[in-house]
Amino acid sequence: LFLIIEGIKAGKFDPAKLIYINMDDDSTGLATKARLAEEYGFRMVADGHQGFEAKKFRLAMEEMISSNSANGFIVILDTLKKFVNIMEKGKSTNFAKVCRQFVLKGGTIIALSHTNKNPDSAGKTVYGGTTDIIDDFDCGYILETVSQEPESGIKVVEFENIKKRGNVT
Repeated sequence: LFLIIEGIKAGKFDPAKLIYINMDDDSTGLATKARLAEEYGFRMVADGHQGFEAKKFRLAMEEMISSNSANGFIVILDTLKKFVNIMEKGKSTNFAKVCRQFVLKGGTIIALSHTNKNPDSAGKTVYGGTTDIIDDFDCGYILETVSQEPESGIKVVEFENIKKRGNVT
């Protein structure tokens, strides 16, 4: 959310074309993020809000592809596992194909996901799911906490790029 707000303040994208699909918060988190969405002009939807369901997202994405209206839209999926079974190769591949079509029409998909509970042998955090999503998306990042100050609420994270296809910023 910090990066979204910074991007809006810097004029990097049209906030009216950013859709944050929040499927991972409790009512307090939803209320907080809804206030931020209203303040900064982006849209946030949640499961059950005004009839929205995760399964409707794919249909909406397919409609934007067929109508050529995806251009400039940024969709944030929080979290990916609410939209596709990331542990099932066939479903992950099929979902990624639709995401690819959306991106080819000028849209952007940012899919947030959880990591495995157990780190790798070097102590690094590992993506939690089949490799199909990472293989089929343009970029993949793992966020690691560098420092955390509970008294101030400040958390510093490092973005480690684990996948980069082409010249993606």
